[in-house]
Amino acid sequence: MALYNAADDGEGDEAPDTGKEVEPASTSSDSAADAVTEIIGASGIYDDFLRSLQEGPVFQTAKWIQDQDLLGTKKLMSEFRESMFPSFLTEYVAGMRSMDQLIGREHSKYLEVTAALSDLAVGPGTLSAWRASLQIENVIGELIKSPVFKVSVPPVWATEDFRKSLGLTVHHQVYMTDWLAQIDAGRGLLSELSSLPLSMYRDYVSNLGDSPTRFEFGSSLHTGLGVNGLLGADALSSEAVLDDADLEVEVADRVDDLLTPQQAGRLDALEDLRRALATIDAKVVEMLEGGWHVVHQAPPAAAEMAAQCAVESIDRAIRAAAPDSEVEKWLPTSGRPEKEWRSPSGRLTRAVRIRYIMRGHKDEAKMTCTLADNLIALQTQATARAQAIKHSSAGDLSMARCLLGTAEHILTMLFVIARS
Repeated sequence: MALYNAADDGEGDEAPDTGKEVEPASTSSDSAADAVTEIIGASGIYDDFLRSLQEGPVFQTAKWIQDQDLLGTKKLMSEFRESMFPSFLTEYVAGMRSMDQLIGREHSKYLEVTAALSDLAVGPGTLSAWRASLQIENVIGELIKSPVFKVSVPPVWATEDFRKSLGLTVHHQVYMTDWLAQIDAGRGLLSELSSLPLSMYRDYVSNLGDSPTRFEFGSSLHTGLGVNGLLGADALSSEAVLDDADLEVEVADRVDDLLTPQQAGRLDALEDLRRALATIDAKVVEMLEGGWHVVHQAPPAAAEMAAQCAVESIDRAIRAAAPDSEVEKWLPTSGRPEKEWRSPSGRLTRAVRIRYIMRGHKDEAKMTCTLADNLIALQTQATARAQAIKHSSAGDLSMARCLLGTAEHILTMLFVIARS
């Protein structure tokens, strides 16, 4: 499966120094390894397994081989995990859940270490998404206590409804990934297309500090809602779901619950988004409305048609807001490496247009690029789904809502949230 991740696009971005990077646990002097040792000693749960991760080179070597893709080993490792890991993953999730109850999810260092362990054990996917979502919930829980909400006369945007929307966004995220982790057992219900954007979102909110700006709060909300759309679409397009009609219905029900805050957030920003887009390209508004009309009419391949509307609305909007002539003038002084300027066909890339629109907001631009690129990758999944079914199923319609909602949150990031 192709991965589109603007966080690692070779564009020369400086990696933010978060102080949260966990080195492989075989380095005994590392503080993260010490924390793992304390967790193992305190819990007494699946000790042998955790020690094998901490002390043995097996998983570290496997991860290195997978990253390097020597002799096409990514496919080999994927098949190995699918055939050998189901019982292992079930026990891992059960043990991790027991440790959560014992130690508590409010301990940020504990969540950081267990997220690193999950990444080391099986790489990006359902487990890493689950642990990342817990970290996000922990951080957002502190953010919504920010001083900006506590002053005697808070800013007009710092409302109780906004706080609730942000909290509910990550709450539903945790609820969804927690459930997927319980039933996954190696089936690959989530892939890098959603788990890596989720990890980027975690890193973003973790670095906002105690008093984020209005733009950073708005970005946190709409990026979180967009990531939720990717999570839902990714799960619905997995092979396990496509091969199991009962599982499809169950996942679709959970996805609809996941999208509840997204739909509320969409309605809150809808009029502002329509007005903004109408000044850029009125056709974009028509495309989005056409996509939602498809969802309501529920024809066969609704997800495919909605995905086309979602992607084309983004492309039309950014072409109109970042015309070639203006972007060409900006690029030589932008600091962006020339290799990212143009596609193989010679056209300006989607990434440089988005970065032009969001210039001055590097982290937010990078997240927006990732959301857009992974949405487009999931359009391919929607097309594959349309070819696999001959009717409009519950999963098809849920995926359509995921893709359209994510597109609207991307456009809100680009054109509605005040930059001041």
